[in-house]
Amino acid sequence: MRTAGFKLHYFLLYAVVGAYLPYVPVFLGHDLKLPDSQIGWITGAYGLAVLLAPPVMAALADRKVPGRTLVAVGYSLSCAVLLVFAWADGFTAPLLLSAAFGLAYTPMTPLLDALAFTEMARARATGATAPNYGALRVWGSLGFMAPAFVLFALMHSGLAGGRAAMLTGAAAAALAVVCAPLLPRVVPEPRSGATVPTAAAWAELRRPSTFALVGPLVLLFVSISVFYAFYPRLVVEVGIDPAWVGLASNLGVLSELPWLFLAPAILRRASVRSLMLFGAACMTARMALLATVATPATVLATQVLHGPVVMSLYLLPPMVLDHKATPDFRNSVQGLYAALCYGAARFIGSGAGGHAAEFGLQWAFVLAAAFALAAALWLWLSWRDPAVETALRGPR
Repeated sequence: MRTAGFKLHYFLLYAVVGAYLPYVPVFLGHDLKLPDSQIGWITGAYGLAVLLAPPVMAALADRKVPGRTLVAVGYSLSCAVLLVFAWADGFTAPLLLSAAFGLAYTPMTPLLDALAFTEMARARATGATAPNYGALRVWGSLGFMAPAFVLFALMHSGLAGGRAAMLTGAAAAALAVVCAPLLPRVVPEPRSGATVPTAAAWAELRRPSTFALVGPLVLLFVSISVFYAFYPRLVVEVGIDPAWVGLASNLGVLSELPWLFLAPAILRRASVRSLMLFGAACMTARMALLATVATPATVLATQVLHGPVVMSLYLLPPMVLDHKATPDFRNSVQGLYAALCYGAARFIGSGAGGHAAEFGLQWAFVLAAAFALAAALWLWLSWRDPAVETALRGPR
């Protein structure tokens, strides 16, 4: 299996959001002077749009259109939206553009994951050695970090403001369009029956053993959506210059790299369930500390907890869902999962967090801690899946 194309596209995919996610709250609050409630609704609009796009695009990938083509379309639209976003002003235009960016960008994550899982399955079927998912996904973490170094130089020198982040994301998306042919052209396989892929995927997500995992994950994504919306604002509020926001976010990404690089070794020594619980506990502790001890040292030091959080939210769940999916609905199950966790959860978390932040930023993080604690308890009480443990860890 050729991995260079996947590594490049994970790098570029996350470079786009690495330019957008840490800087858009600062751009809206610091540059456009919008209140926290409006920032919450703008970042939440991104999540509302995600309710629609990933399931539709994933169903197309399962039934009609090669995933590579859909990824290229998503990159093209993302580039166009970010170019317009760079010159937006007021409340309404950023609100609509945030939703448009969600529609264009978010389907690419489940589509790229499904492409990678399909190629890995084909490699195993032919007796070849397939890479582990973490070895590909880690390139996304490196890509997320890259824009911060460019933007720090521009913003710290006074040459550019928050709008430069949108332009940097647009540039990464444009480069990804050019590089789209490096991905394999996977034609949708003939379906084994009359079942609609989206319906089959939804039935899988509703199965008790799957829902016991996905339900808590929705709550965890509500929590981390508050973090993504208001952590950059908190960095500035405790006295750190806005130019350092991206580098502060990169501390978290640095902490996730060992977890992604060493994922196979970690899975040999710890169960999937224990890793999910540890990630939820780290999320709870992180949000609670940001709510109660908001100092520059705490804001930066809590980023060390990001590694296990990323493993439990972004690495393990797609692997679990791919194990549960058949080739008929491999794309659709990832798309529906994205709609729930990147869409509905983000809309709820960003919107609720924005209103909580009107009483003080610490209340947004109190809310995030409560959601994370509820998720941890739900996981602890209800999720055990021996089949997943065997599939991801091998027989014990």
